[in-house]
Amino acid sequence: MTDIVFHSQPLSVYLWTASLVAAEKGVSWSVNPVEPGSEAHLALNPFAKSPVLQHGQTRLYETLAIAHYIDRTFDGPALQPADVPGQAQVLRWASLVNAYIFPTLTNGIAKERLLVPMQGGVADEARVAQAVKDGEMQLGVVARDLEAHAFLAGDEISIADCFLLPHLHFVSMTPEGAALIAAAPKVSAWLEAMRARPSFAATDQLARRAA
Repeated sequence: MTDIVFHSQPLSVYLWTASLVAAEKGVSWSVNPVEPGSEAHLALNPFAKSPVLQHGQTRLYETLAIAHYIDRTFDGPALQPADVPGQAQVLRWASLVNAYIFPTLTNGIAKERLLVPMQGGVADEARVAQAVKDGEMQLGVVARDLEAHAFLAGDEISIADCFLLPHLHFVSMTPEGAALIAAAPKVSAWLEAMRARPSFAATDQLARRAA
């Protein structure tokens, strides 16, 4: 029996974020697959989003809340800085990923280049072009925060890095995303360092899906 269960569609950037947090804390988890928008899913989360955490009698949705819960409930390395400015940086980055990077890099580039063709569709080239332009600016913000520290919120990995990693990994699988990351050496180095962590291998959704 695992420490926690994630109710989720199996391929989800936010399930990956929650899983990364669990892996970094040394918390075991399992995934209970749910069909998006099904009655079973809506019973767990009325907004039909994934994942939903189950820990004993505690059930929780919204990934930032889940990440905070795992970090504060279980032993293991702290994934939030002890100081208030550092904690604010974690919240800032979770917000930036949700509000800007997810719509731009994941939906605007990765989804159009990877998922749409798999479903028999044609990428919206105008959307991709705009996302590339916006993504360049966004990765510039990431690079500036990595100038002073190895990780987004300081010298140690935090929830902020767990939020960003899935999006950059998926977009790096596209020509446009790979070019954007290659043009930002600090971001590229951060991505390679994150991929080298045991938590990446333990949670890589594409590798687990192919196994």
